Amino acid sequence: MLIKINKYDVVLHSQPLSIVEKFTQYEKKDPESGGIILGKIIEKQINILKLSIPTPLDKSSRTNFERNKVSAQIILDYEFYNSGGQLIYLGEWHTHPESFPSPSMIDLKMLKNQFTNNKLNIDFLILMIKGTEGMYFRIIDKNGYYEKEVNL
Repeated sequence: MLIKINKYDVVLHSQPLSIVEKFTQYEKKDPESGGIILGKIIEKQINILKLSIPTPLDKSSRTNFERNKVSAQIILDYEFYNSGGQLIYLGEWHTHPESFPSPSMIDLKMLKNQFTNNKLNIDFLILMIKGTEGMYFRIIDKNGYYEKEVNL
């Protein structure tokens, strides 16, 4: 799936798409889920190739997901090493219990903090939120942010 977000071309591959579908909050009892986005830049396209799945150290409820930094770093280090440095951290993903998700102030603050405070291999970060009928994307870079809603 190709998603154009301003100047960025994002390719969401089948494995990450199946992960977000698996954790979509279709039932009232389903908690928010999430993790990190991994991939690589190929010919100026952002390729989302893998998503981490929630770990036992993450905290979640119906309307909240808090990723554990230690477990996420272990996953990131493992994927980076085993891909020969090809798979890198591209951002964060999680679910929302709504048809067409929109980011909360907590989501936006988290993305900005990640972009500002972390050492990155790229000059942007992605936030991807999966709802029951659509997905929300935000890309932040040094010039600001760009948004896109995608109907599924």
